[in-house]
Amino acid sequence: MTTTLRSGHQADADQATRFRPVHALIDGWATTTPDAPAVTDSECTVSYRQLRAASGRFAAELRAHGVGRGDVVAVHLPRSARLVVTMLAVARIGAASLLLDRSAPAEWLAGFVDRARPAVLVSDDPVLVSDGLGTEFFDGPVLRPQPSDHVRSPDEADEADDADLGPEDLACLVQTSGTTGVPKLVLVPHRTWSYSAQTQRRLHRIDADERGAWLFPAHTNVSASVVVWPFLAAGAQLLIPSEDLLGAPEELARWMRRNRVTQCFAVAALAEALARLDWPPGELWLMLTGSDRVREWGDRGLPFEVGNWYGANEVNIVTSSILPWSDRITSLTARSADRAGPPPIGRFWPGTRHRVLDADGRPVVGSGIGELWVGGEQLALGYLSARQTAEKFLPDPAGPPGSRIYRTGDLVRIRPEPIADRLADGVPDGVLEHCGRCDEQVKINGMRVEMAEVEQRLLSCPGVLEAAAAAVEDGSGRTQLVGYIVRDRAGTADHSDLREQLAGQLPNHMVPVAFVELPELPRNRGDKIDRRALPVPSLDSVPASDRLERRIAEIWAQALGQDSCGAEDNFFLLGGDSLQASRAAALITAEFGTQVEVRDVLTHPTSREFAGIIRRAEAAA
Repeated sequence: MTTTLRSGHQADADQATRFRPVHALIDGWATTTPDAPAVTDSECTVSYRQLRAASGRFAAELRAHGVGRGDVVAVHLPRSARLVVTMLAVARIGAASLLLDRSAPAEWLAGFVDRARPAVLVSDDPVLVSDGLGTEFFDGPVLRPQPSDHVRSPDEADEADDADLGPEDLACLVQTSGTTGVPKLVLVPHRTWSYSAQTQRRLHRIDADERGAWLFPAHTNVSASVVVWPFLAAGAQLLIPSEDLLGAPEELARWMRRNRVTQCFAVAALAEALARLDWPPGELWLMLTGSDRVREWGDRGLPFEVGNWYGANEVNIVTSSILPWSDRITSLTARSADRAGPPPIGRFWPGTRHRVLDADGRPVVGSGIGELWVGGEQLALGYLSARQTAEKFLPDPAGPPGSRIYRTGDLVRIRPEPIADRLADGVPDGVLEHCGRCDEQVKINGMRVEMAEVEQRLLSCPGVLEAAAAAVEDGSGRTQLVGYIVRDRAGTADHSDLREQLAGQLPNHMVPVAFVELPELPRNRGDKIDRRALPVPSLDSVPASDRLERRIAEIWAQALGQDSCGAEDNFFLLGGDSLQASRAAALITAEFGTQVEVRDVLTHPTSREFAGIIRRAEAAA
């Protein structure tokens, strides 16, 4: 008999969540409080009346271009009111949004676009929309989003009939890493969007007076399901900081105080950076974090609570440390025993089915470690590939007829409750702790990375005979990606060249921060790569050879908060993350007058390598 875990908030689990598409939930506020602010970005504030009108007008424009129910619309926009309008418009006509990462190279995006076959692309990139046709990764019609002054217009579209959507209709396609070297597209239904919006509104205590900050990357389903829809479905105000603030925690905190933010949801690295700041009492009362391992608790002295959550694109949010609220485990309420290790990922959501199974598919007894399997209201439809779906979304013998359950690949243990570790019916009702993975997937900066995908790209680089990728812990305990290569006799490219080649094919989080050259890769008896035998990159410090290297090393150290940095010390292996890389790029731009991007730090992560960028820029000036 398989054990199914009880919801951590049974009262809410017993309340049936009636399906309504998210645009219908939001439209209700356009009638109830039409002039209340819905979305505020750096360009404009849009009311609920204006949001309904603008999304209706853009829906009509999409229809005029032949886009209809069942089509896919590629969306290539930053966090903005225009992005919210676009996603709502796509939903209104019964189409699905393909959310694209604006920071990813064209070759990477082309892989998703080729498989999803969108009818149109919506982008504000001047290169893409100059002649109405995409030239890098899409050869169909390209539409501009509505400009900010048009978004604020209250004029309704002549044709305002919305598609009659059902819970299993496709809402969006989300990109994620793949185990075979080919990235996957997750199919997210409207059921999931609606359930997440309504459930979070209850459990996170979101009402019309809340002011939520949108801090997650725009292309993730976390942004739509966890941030945008829950706040707008509650009639609250969604506030969007400019992109540069996400790399400057101190300035972001000032922006949050100035805009009277009450709740925010941040990736783990950003949440930890914010929680380390000195916060005066203010209106922020809840900060949630997730998408990656949270390494440390927020201080008890913070004037707000920090809570952890767990989820995946395939199942949205499935656990939260704030459930139930009366017995939450957050930075404010955690006991000394809780603080002995990393924060737990929490109790499972109402409407979800969880099981913890061993390698043979048997229930794990007590607090043993096993793989987490998840089913229920949050489950995605599967992947675009039927074969990939069959591997991970399996029939659920313990669920309703025809239901499926998802193998997460995450190892967890059930920790007993602080008060009672068993309910009267013998069903476990504990807190889940994350214990790693049972496969080769890792998370870098909150994004999933499959080693096979990185290795396949490495093997495509000239001169690379064999390749492996592995995750290592840097000096601050963060996970970083390292590439291991065996060269053929003709291989001459240096490590900067390798990084630049990969940066043209992969998003930033999938490019190794360091490379190690080996005469051969270690293998086990099954002739598979033995990742545990791969050497850790050397962190021996080498002094700078000239004043330029020395000054860049000083900037590296300043951005990292360290006393010093050697000329060949790798920025990321010393503990650097995307936030600190953004700070380093800004400092170098100010120091030398050369425009520097985060990707430049990624492809040239030592001060010696980076000095070459400055020298070339000065020579070309």
